Amino acid sequence: MTESSSDGDDDPSESNPPTDPDFPVEFSLDVRQLTGLVSDQTVALLDPEGRVGTWNESARRLTGYEEDEVVGRHYRLFFPVGRREQGVPERLLERARTEGKAEEQGWRLRNDGSRLWAREVIAPIRTDDVDIEAESDADSADDDDENGDLVGYAWLLHDRTPEYEREQKLREQQTFTESVFAAQPDIVYVFDVEGNYLQWNDRVPEVTGYTEAELAEMEPLEFIAPEHREQIAEAIERILEEDEYVTREADLLTKDGERIPYEFNTARISDDDGTTLGFTGVGRDVSDRKERERELREEKALTESIFEAQPDLLYAYDADGGLIHWNDRLEELTELESDELEGREPLEFIAPPDRDRIAEAIDRIMTEGERVTEEGRLVTGEGEYVPYEFNSARITGEDGAVLGFTGVGRDISDRKARERELERLERLNATIRTIDETMVAAESRDEVESAIVDAFAAAEAYRFAVIGRVDTAPANAERRWEAQAWTGIDQDGAADALQSFADPPTGAGESPLETGRVQCYRNLRDSDVDRWRDHARDREYGAVAVVPIVASGRTFGLLLVAAEKGSAFTDREREVLQEFGGTIGHAINAMIVRRLLYQDTVVELEFESTDRQEICIDLSARLDCRLSLEHVLSLTDETFVYYVTVTECDPDRVRSFAAEHGGVDEFRSIDTGGEESHWELVVRGPTITGLLADYGARMRSMIVDEGVSNAVVHVSPDVDVRDLVGAVTATYPETELRSKRTVERPVETSGDFRRRVQDELTDKQQTALEAAYYGGYFEWPTRTSDASEIADRLGIARQTFHQHLRVAQEKLFSAYFAE
Repeated sequence: MTESSSDGDDDPSESNPPTDPDFPVEFSLDVRQLTGLVSDQTVALLDPEGRVGTWNESARRLTGYEEDEVVGRHYRLFFPVGRREQGVPERLLERARTEGKAEEQGWRLRNDGSRLWAREVIAPIRTDDVDIEAESDADSADDDDENGDLVGYAWLLHDRTPEYEREQKLREQQTFTESVFAAQPDIVYVFDVEGNYLQWNDRVPEVTGYTEAELAEMEPLEFIAPEHREQIAEAIERILEEDEYVTREADLLTKDGERIPYEFNTARISDDDGTTLGFTGVGRDVSDRKERERELREEKALTESIFEAQPDLLYAYDADGGLIHWNDRLEELTELESDELEGREPLEFIAPPDRDRIAEAIDRIMTEGERVTEEGRLVTGEGEYVPYEFNSARITGEDGAVLGFTGVGRDISDRKARERELERLERLNATIRTIDETMVAAESRDEVESAIVDAFAAAEAYRFAVIGRVDTAPANAERRWEAQAWTGIDQDGAADALQSFADPPTGAGESPLETGRVQCYRNLRDSDVDRWRDHARDREYGAVAVVPIVASGRTFGLLLVAAEKGSAFTDREREVLQEFGGTIGHAINAMIVRRLLYQDTVVELEFESTDRQEICIDLSARLDCRLSLEHVLSLTDETFVYYVTVTECDPDRVRSFAAEHGGVDEFRSIDTGGEESHWELVVRGPTITGLLADYGARMRSMIVDEGVSNAVVHVSPDVDVRDLVGAVTATYPETELRSKRTVERPVETSGDFRRRVQDELTDKQQTALEAAYYGGYFEWPTRTSDASEIADRLGIARQTFHQHLRVAQEKLFSAYFAE
């Protein structure tokens, strides 16, 4: 390291030659006297204070200072800063003055800041040694002794930098060698060409058990187990005569007879002219390595056994993408021999449509080090595409270098089949959920049946759907099926499918009407039944499920669903459809047998509320209007349809409110006239009407004026009114009960009701209704007459009977609900 020099510590007077009248103007020195002291040196003269007085070419070459740069300056200039601060220059001058000469070796600075290692000699110059021609008093010198007064110093400087660096390097090398030799955990040995033990480290006696004196008398082969001595002797001979370096493994034999596996790395020792002086080396205990190698061999054998026993596909590729290792499974799949597989690239085994995705996955493995799971189809030897899941990871060396990648490929054909089944099952469940929601709001069987076939036909997985009913046929006659609702197929095709699959040919299957169980027919495009095969190919479907619609042991018809895929309608789908058939049956049955029961006396509660959690109150308050809740229809437990009338409010404001309100799913304007507008709001979430329904109560009316609601609620007398009121006020805190009273409902006699209905019915409608009622058409659960029998008695067509009956029922229900 170079230590920069600075003359900042010099006295100001050092920048120029001295002008002190007491300083000798000039003096001379016999050079022969100096050469008597030293030779081949750089010589300069210093004044008594240590300032440079003369400078020559030799000094300039050595230090880099020109004469005008240095004369007059203190010679501390040539010392590193640290040495100056320690006062070394002054002490050297003092030693020279008092002792007659001062010598030192150390670092000195050149003009460019570089350092040199120098031998320095300073000798005092006195009046006895020189002739002085100057005007001065006898007492002008401060120092005088037996040799005369001090007039200056001779400064001799010899550059020893090359010698110093060589010596330093040799010392470092020697120290390093000795440190390595002593610190070596392995045994280190040196023998001459005669086999004499010259040197060893402390590990040799520790490992072998021999004393230093015993080791000095031993030859190399005495440390080696007998069966390994020949190879070690051959290795020593090669080192001394041929090779410069040899590595051998052999058992080291200790003094007590223990054998230790060792690895000996030995090299020849030669002098500068190439003469062999002996050999040296290092012996390393490889017991752990040998044990590890044994374990690795066992692990390798175990791994290879597992590798071959794997039912999955195992593979390994090098960094260039060539196949280097695989198990028998790959050979079985590809029908290729080992020599045909070696070196093949991974994408050669992948179906073309999947290659880009697999290539991208391999790139992520190799460049980013990701552990990747990717799916792709493997091409078998027969050209078949088999879905596989590949789990791959990068192979790296101990130094982190990427060596390739390896992985496992698993046949996921079964899993894919299950996933497809689950997807179909989810689609089926979604379709059924849609139908269930529709059935809740449906008011007729026809509406339910239409909703069912529409939902199935709208689903992507299904081609068409048909609901049919069977006509009662005379004994020994073929049953005739009539399509009641169909979508995705024409009427003739629907009727043909019903007749064909509801009563399958002998040996082709059982009739679901007889078994009450769902019947599924798959892969119909390749069916052995000509009628089925032709119909499936013509209508482009592959499978059919025939679902009996039953409830309480009574069959109401059949649902026939056709799917595009020939593999559709697995066992799990069949189970779902079986349950769904029961759901349809119960819904239809409920429509037939439903009766509304009314009580003459009810408890009437009147609530006043400003709680804007209720959407009607929020609407009235925000729009500053009057609102009347006309009717609430429950779709699900948390979805309701509100029919409201809004007064004195711009319909556009109502529309904006409904569009922005989080509780309104859908809305539409029913009618607008004058200052009133009528709306249908689909409200989702907890509502007061839902809360009332939980207690068997019904909202009779609700009028909200500028955010203040007055609601009338009817509840059965046997309901705990206190609990109901508590639930309402707890849920809607800004609500209070204003009144509670028991009211009598207006009584209309059966004669009054009958006369009102008769006024609405035509004679034919009255006749159809009476014939159906008294003829047992409405009996449940077992109908004693069907529509055909009653129509025959009336002398009209079955369809005509249905038309008269439905119109009569509609008028009857209108009269019933009008109140």
